[in-house]
Order: sequence, then C-alpha cells, then structure tokens
Amino acid sequence: MIGSLDKGCRGRRRTFKSGWARPISSPMRLLRPAPISAVLLLAGTAISATLASRAADWAHLGVLAILAAFAVVADRFEIRTRSGIYGSGTMPVFVLIAIVLGPAPAAAVGALVGLVERNKAWEVRVGNTAVLSAFSLVAGLVARALAVPEPMAHWPAFMALVGGVYMLAAVLNMLLVAGFMRLLRGLSLRTSLASMWRPLVNSQLVHALATAGLAYAYLRIGSMVIVFGGALAVTFSRLLRDLLEAERLRDEAHERNEELAAANERLRRAHFGAMRSLVRSIHLHDRMTARHSAAVARYARGIARAAGCSEEDQQLVHTAGLLHDVGKHILDDAILKGDTKLDDQQWELVKRHPEEGARIVRMLEGQEAVAEIIHAHHERVDGRGYPRGLAGDEIPRLSRMISIADTYDVMTARDSYRDPVSSADAIAELRRVSDAQLDGELVEIFIRQVLGHEDTAFAHGDDADFETELAGGGEVPADDGEDAHVADAGDAEPQLSAA
Repeated sequence: MIGSLDKGCRGRRRTFKSGWARPISSPMRLLRPAPISAVLLLAGTAISATLASRAADWAHLGVLAILAAFAVVADRFEIRTRSGIYGSGTMPVFVLIAIVLGPAPAAAVGALVGLVERNKAWEVRVGNTAVLSAFSLVAGLVARALAVPEPMAHWPAFMALVGGVYMLAAVLNMLLVAGFMRLLRGLSLRTSLASMWRPLVNSQLVHALATAGLAYAYLRIGSMVIVFGGALAVTFSRLLRDLLEAERLRDEAHERNEELAAANERLRRAHFGAMRSLVRSIHLHDRMTARHSAAVARYARGIARAAGCSEEDQQLVHTAGLLHDVGKHILDDAILKGDTKLDDQQWELVKRHPEEGARIVRMLEGQEAVAEIIHAHHERVDGRGYPRGLAGDEIPRLSRMISIADTYDVMTARDSYRDPVSSADAIAELRRVSDAQLDGELVEIFIRQVLGHEDTAFAHGDDADFETELAGGGEVPADDGEDAHVADAGDAEPQLSAA
C-alpha cells in the first residue's frame, strides 16, 4: 500500500522570512497540489471503475469480502524506510482480486483499505485511497483486455499474464507514490523510486509467481484457495516489514558509522594539532632538542618501515619520536647544556623525563600507545635501563627503535650539546652496545637498510627537515567547510509507502 503520515505532522508550522512562525491555515492546505491531484485521480478512478463494472464482477461477494478483510489486515503490517516511504504487503490481494473478480472490485477494495487507515493525515489518506484504487483498477483493466481464453488449458500463458499484471501493478504503484511525494514534499522521483524498488524488487518477483499460482489454483479448485491467498498476503506483509526494518537499521548503522568516522577525524586533527604545539613549544625553548626529536622520528620510522611494520605502527613510532623528549621540560639548562658530570640528584631527575613525557602525552585522549613507547624509550635490553628496568621483549618493539634512533642522532648531530662523531664511529658504537643496551637485530636493520638512504638523512643545520617531520606526523585533510548535514527524511513530514 502507499502511504502514511506521522501523527506529529498535524499542525506543522512554516517559518516566514519575517522570522514569525505561523500555522498553515486550512485554505492553504486545501490548495496544495498533492491533495488536489489525489482527489482528481480518485474521481477519475471512480468514474472509470463504474463504467468498467459488470454484474458478473460482483457475483462472488463472499470471496470479495474475505479478500478485502485480508487486505485490511495485511495493511496493518507497515514500516517506514529511511527515506520515509512506508511499505505493506497488500499487493498480492489487489492483483488476485483484479484477476479473478475484475477491475471494479479491485478498485473498491483499494479505496476501502485507504479509507480505513489509522493515524494518517487527511491528505495522505486521500493520496493512499487514490493510488491504491488507481493501480488496482489499471491492473484489472489490463488483465481483462489480455484475458487468456480457456486459462485451464493454456495455464502457462495465464500464469505469465498474472505475473506480468502483478509487476505492472507494482511499478505503477511506485510511480504514483513517487509522483505524489514529489508534489507533497518535493522529494525527487529518483530518490523515492530507489528507496522503494531496491528493498522490494526480489520479494515482488517471488510474490508475482506466488500470486500467479494462487490465481490458477482458484480457477482449478475454487474459493477455498482464497484462504491461502489471504495467508500469503499477511505473510508477505510481515516479511516485507522485516526486510524494510533490516534496511532501515542498516542505513542507520551506516550513518552512525559515518558520523563516528567524522568525529574521530576531528578528534585526530585536534590531537595532532596539540602534539605539534608540544613540539613547537620545545622548539621555541630549545631548537637543538626539537631538531633532535624530528631526526629521531625520521630514523625510527625508517627502522619500522624496514622491519616490515604496518603503516599504523610507522605513524605511531614517528609520533613517539617527535614527542619522546617532551618530558625534558623538568630539566633546567644546567642539566641540558652543562658540560660537567651530573650529580646523583640531577641524574635521578634525568631518569624521570621518560615517565614525565608519557604523563603529558597521556593527557591527550587516545594516545596511550604513544605514551607507552615514550615511557620505555630509555630502557635497555639487558634490564639496566630506566625508569622501570624493563628487559628484552618487555620493552615495546617500537620503543627499542626509538632508542636506536635516539642514540645514533645524539652521537652524530652537528647541533648536539657535545662534539659529533662520524657516522662510521657511531655505527661501531651501536654494534658495540648491541644486545646489551640496544636490540641487536634492529640495530643491524638500521645500519644496513636505513642509514645511507637519501630519504632518511636529516639536516640539523636549519629548520627545513624539522618542519618536514612536523608536517609528516599526520596527514590532516583540508577542511572543506561545514560538515554536510543530511536531514532525517521522516521528521514530522507526510510520508507514503509502497504496496
């Protein structure tokens, strides 16, 4: 069947340019094109049905009453699609009446179903009545015009006729619904037709065949088969309701997933902006530490890539590299830039900076993994590192990559607080402390597959490479403006449904 309207549609308000909200007056509602078109269609259908009516059409009033009752019951099982179109399973009954009784009875039952609908706005009830009676009448007229002589003898042709009439009625129903919705709400024909046809096409084909079988059984067995026809209509209604409900839930889940993805993207942008601000604050206070962090991020990502880590882990270790020394804000210049040996108190303070850096990063929601990498980047594989004395595989693998990149850059950077050594000497030192301070396997990956590659070389002499790494910490898509908003098609607006 075709239509329904939420109760809240009554008394809908329109906002005028002046800003005042006024209720739509009855004369304005009466002059709307959708109800007028429906009334004209209904009048034309009534006249055509009267002219097409024959005495023989009304010879089986008992059968007609049973089918009409089944149609009314089937119409109660309706559900709205995401686009606002309602659906029910009355189509088999209408087509069966059109085939075995005639166009006038089919139109009469269609009008009856539309008129007895509950909780519908008057304009939608008029539209339902007009559409249901119109396509039922057309189905009956086509069936009469193409009637198969001696259907019992030519049953394949008869069943093909019934199936064809069924599909014709289904298509006509959808076209009329879409046209009425166009006039009533301005919905595009394409959107309305797609929302109806997509979830219904398979079930309509199946029920076209079933209706053809019922029509043939009625001619062969008699009126007792009508009970099965009614059961088919009710079963179809319930099946259709379940199908449309599944479609609605799927679409709602898809929308929620899109909204969640958009929210996650906004959160990611905010977090990345906060992390960039942290690194820039270090850069303003201490350019050497900031450039060192950027170099560590580049080297660590290179190790992760060469070690076969996923893109996600490569991004993770890069971010951790950028922020691995953010906890050094607790250290004063006497510790950072001094050239004397640290006393015990200063050394204990230095050993706190990984934990302090992890604490700061944990303040950013969703950055627990980055914080854990930072927390462990000064641990040693022999268990003699700090701050927790982790050993071997207890140390996160990405933290072990940070340790190697950190150690190498501290030794070789020109803007370090100590005199740099050559890359060859630094490589020799890395190998000397392998499997004690550093992960030996990752050290060899770094030496053999990362060092010497042009894309991993880092220039400490200016801010160019620093800015490159800072921008590479996360690709933030350009903001295309305000988020698109898709209005809920069912917000207190008149809605129709397909039979």
